[in-house]
Amino acid sequence: MAARSKLIFGTVLLLTVLVAVPLIVFEWHHYRRYGHLVSYGLHVDALNEDFSIAIPGQTKLYWAELSNYSLTTVRLPGCRIPTDILFPPVEFPYAVQRFDETSKSWRTVMDETETGWCAFPQTDAIGPAETHLSPGSSVKVMGSEATGAREPFRKGELARFVVFRNVGVRGDWKTAVVSAPFRIEDDVQRDENNSFRVKH
Repeated sequence: MAARSKLIFGTVLLLTVLVAVPLIVFEWHHYRRYGHLVSYGLHVDALNEDFSIAIPGQTKLYWAELSNYSLTTVRLPGCRIPTDILFPPVEFPYAVQRFDETSKSWRTVMDETETGWCAFPQTDAIGPAETHLSPGSSVKVMGSEATGAREPFRKGELARFVVFRNVGVRGDWKTAVVSAPFRIEDDVQRDENNSFRVKH
């Protein structure tokens, strides 16, 4: 009986180590790269790269990456947006928020679903493109954008992306997934008579 108990204990311990070690390594790598840990389910990371689009003071382009860290496939409401390329990539409904220091709350700066998600004349190449995100996979939510050039962002302020899992007339905020906050690194010039900022 004692030998059997030791065998069961040893087996459970081995299985625990086999599961825990890869998870710890993954979490450590994610923390080193993004500065935060992940939890079970959908997860949004805010990424950026050095790139100027000729807006004075704008130095970064930002985008969100959605990852599925669950054991089930997740349905996402994608859309092929009209562009000047033959087969545009699939984009997903999202919003940009800014942390307001006065009210200590997040305020929405831009919401892609405000005027209706994927609401334009559709063809074989553009329109709704439902996507299924399998466990362990990731997808780029949208094309890179100059978040720091959006009104009313200033250098050093906190921003975050919100990705909608469900869209009706508007995006469903209750089921949305938010990214960890990130700081705006751009110092876009402000000239009331000749503003290069993106207004929404």
